[in-house]
Amino acid sequence: MTIRAALAALSVLAFLSTPTHAETLEQAWAQAYQTNPGLAAKRSELKITQEQITMARTHWQPTINAVTGIGKLYDDTPNNALLPASDSLTPRNFGVEVVQPIFRGFRTIEETSAAQKQAKAQYARFQAAQQRLFLNVAAAYLDIVRDQAVVDLMRHNQEVLDQQLQETQKRLEIGEVTRTDVMQAQSREQGAKTALVQAQGQLADDRAAYLRFVGTEPSLLQSPDIKFDPPQSEEVFIDSAVTKNPAVIAASYSKDQADNETGVSKGNLLPELNLVGSATRSWEQSEFIPGRQDEERVMLQLKIPLYQAGADYSQIRSSEHKSVERRMELEDVRLAVKQEATSAWQALTTARSAAASDQAQVDAASQAWEGVCKEAKAGTRTTLDILNAEQELLVAKVALVQAKRDEALAIMQIKASTGALTADALCLPQSARE
Repeated sequence: MTIRAALAALSVLAFLSTPTHAETLEQAWAQAYQTNPGLAAKRSELKITQEQITMARTHWQPTINAVTGIGKLYDDTPNNALLPASDSLTPRNFGVEVVQPIFRGFRTIEETSAAQKQAKAQYARFQAAQQRLFLNVAAAYLDIVRDQAVVDLMRHNQEVLDQQLQETQKRLEIGEVTRTDVMQAQSREQGAKTALVQAQGQLADDRAAYLRFVGTEPSLLQSPDIKFDPPQSEEVFIDSAVTKNPAVIAASYSKDQADNETGVSKGNLLPELNLVGSATRSWEQSEFIPGRQDEERVMLQLKIPLYQAGADYSQIRSSEHKSVERRMELEDVRLAVKQEATSAWQALTTARSAAASDQAQVDAASQAWEGVCKEAKAGTRTTLDILNAEQELLVAKVALVQAKRDEALAIMQIKASTGALTADALCLPQSARE
């Protein structure tokens, strides 16, 4: 078997071992949503926060306790003719106590509202975590598509330069070129090998990043068809980002939660009213009541705080400072989102302009390469001219691939700025979100 036949057989085996199905970006997102451990941790954190609402609402409900006890009583009453000098009793009882809160200084209302705001803020953070994950998945996906195309370009360039070297060596034998032309062709051919190895190494790094975020090795990835309805203007887009970005929504709910917690602190200074009911059955409570005793009681219990070492006032001041902190954080997040939105818009504008320019450059470089090849056959161009034309065409094609990747990623960043890169907004299959 010749070397060429062996290489052909290896190529066939490699093709057969390659997955025949193509994986889409939406499938990668769905897989990451289900399996990414970082997002799973955020999902559990969201469930923990939602339980805070249930715990806050329990203050509306009564508490019921069963109470029982048993002990030993020694009664020694000297100089009492009616009772023995000393006696021993075994008092015991059991009963039920019910406490129904009626008024807690508005703390129950504020605690429930604070828990609801906390849950909404955490849900917004969960959406922000989704968007960060989906952006990372998209970046890794697009990097693989880009670098696979670059590897193909580098491999094709090496084949072209190999052929060019062989043709130059043949022309040297018949005296059409000098040995310098051969060295130039050989130098470019060796450089192409190095560039191919570097491109393959970068592709391996991309595949490792994809595995980290998605949880599976990438198969044959399709170039994504991204649907995008651009905003009317940059101003409209930025205004939408400042109001719809999950980070802004989370900070806004956190500010409202801090306000409710201030109300809880102030409620500690107000009276507390409870309805208390109890039913108790006792035995041998004293020498005067040696038998069984039953008691039922219903009371309104009012608790008025008078002085508690100043702790409540300190807590109120602390809560008010926290409200100011959350308000300032909200303003800072809005400014940060505005900056990110502006950067995303400019990145998209730049990438689209670069893609158009690179496409024109590829067209021009292709025509130039064809012209140089024809002129070289006519003897008016040198080997170096051909090599330079091939290099310019390769650089233009690589730049075009990069520009398309940058444009697609900029679209993803714009969607994320307005909260449109979540599982719900992307309409991922319901099975992927369960």
